[in-house]
Amino acid sequence: MLSYPNKYSDLKVNVTVEIPKSSSLFKIIDILENNNVINNPYNFIIYSIISGKSKSLKAGEYLFEKGITNSDILHKLYKNEVKLYKIIIPECYSNKQIHTYLLKYFPGLKSFENYEEGDFFPSTYYISKDTKIKNLLNIMNTKAKEEYSKIYSDFKYKIPNVLKNKKEVLILASIVEAEAKLSKEKPKIASVFLNRLRLGMKMQSDPTVIYGINKTVYKEKPLQKSDLLISHNWNTYRIFGLPPTPICNVGIDSVYAVLQPDKNENLYFVADGKGGHLFSKTYKEHLKNIKKVYKK
Repeated sequence: MLSYPNKYSDLKVNVTVEIPKSSSLFKIIDILENNNVINNPYNFIIYSIISGKSKSLKAGEYLFEKGITNSDILHKLYKNEVKLYKIIIPECYSNKQIHTYLLKYFPGLKSFENYEEGDFFPSTYYISKDTKIKNLLNIMNTKAKEEYSKIYSDFKYKIPNVLKNKKEVLILASIVEAEAKLSKEKPKIASVFLNRLRLGMKMQSDPTVIYGINKTVYKEKPLQKSDLLISHNWNTYRIFGLPPTPICNVGIDSVYAVLQPDKNENLYFVADGKGGHLFSKTYKEHLKNIKKVYKK
C-alpha cells in the first residue's frame, strides 16, 4: 500500500471523464474504473481515505493522461483540476468576430449588449466545460481595463494633446492595430494619424470604412471607391476627426504606439505589398510611392 500512490495507471491513451455533481466516493471510483483510469478500486478507496481527501473530491470534466499515477489522479479530483479549453482572441478581432468565434463553445450566445467595441483584451484564455459565458466576458473585459489603465497611468502626462481622453487613445490605437501588419511600424502609423489630426486633415483610414460597413476590419473583396462614398460615422474619408468607437479590440503594442509615436512629419503611407508601408511627408511623394508599388 505504501507504493500504491506512485504506481502508474494502465491507461494506454488519454481519456476524458465526466464526474457528475453530488457523486459519492463509490460512484466516482466506479466511473474511474469503468474508464480504465484506475485498475484497483479497493486500494484507491483505501488510499483516498487514508490521505484524508475522500470526502473532498470534486465534480467536473477531467482529462487523465496515459501513464498518470494514482497519486496524481487523486490530486486532480481533490484540487478540481478540470480539463481546460484554450480560447484565443486575436488582436484586431472585432466584437462581431469574437461573438462568432465563441459560438463554437457557447451555442445560442446572444449579442454583447453590455459591451462596446474595444472592451475586450486580445489574449489566450482557458475555460472549463462549466464556465459561464458571462464570467468569460467579464474576465476578458476586466483584463482590458487592467492592462489599459496601467498604461494610461504610466503615460498620463504624455498623452498626445489632440486626444481628449482614454477612449480616444483606444480609438486611435484600434485604427493603428487595423492598419499595421508589422509591429515595428505601429509608432510610424500612429504618428501619421496624429499629424493629420493636429492639422485638421481627414484621417482617411480604409479599415474604418470597412468597419462601418460590416462591423469588422476585414473585407473579402478589395475596398472600392464607391465604398468611400457611403455615409456612416466611421467613414474617415467623409468625417473629420476620430470615429465614435474603436473598430476592433486592441493589443498592448498599438496602445503604446499611440502614446509613444515616432517623431516625424509624415502625413501619408501606402502598403508596399510586402506587409509594410512606404511613408511620405507630402502628397507628391505619396503619389510617387503609389507608382512604385503598382509598378511591381
